[in-house]
Amino acid sequence: MRSSCHSGSGGFSLIEVLFALAIIAVALGTAATLLNNGLLAARTSSDVAAALALADEKLAEAGVSAPLLPGSSSGVFGRFTWAVTIAPFDDGDSASQRLQLYRVETRIGWRDGFQRRQFALATVRIGPPLP
Repeated sequence: MRSSCHSGSGGFSLIEVLFALAIIAVALGTAATLLNNGLLAARTSSDVAAALALADEKLAEAGVSAPLLPGSSSGVFGRFTWAVTIAPFDDGDSASQRLQLYRVETRIGWRDGFQRRQFALATVRIGPPLP
């Protein structure tokens, strides 16, 4: 004859259940942190791409839509601020009096949360001599 009496329980103890819940909580917390960091990186990357496109556009406009003359201009485009500075560029060769080199620099800035981000692009263009 077999006895139907069980000497031990077949379930989990309270300590085992709490330990399993703690492991699950740590795993979910880590996954949430990774997801948040990925979203922040994607947003920052998108902002940098938009700012780079704006800087490239402002560099391309220099000397095309307005004459290439020393000076500066600035403005706001969406949440980005921009500034373009045009200055004579001295290359050490003053033999050519018919053309002048100009350094064109574009600075783009924006706020990313509490941080202020900015970068600059610069190039050299050929233009008319200084008056």
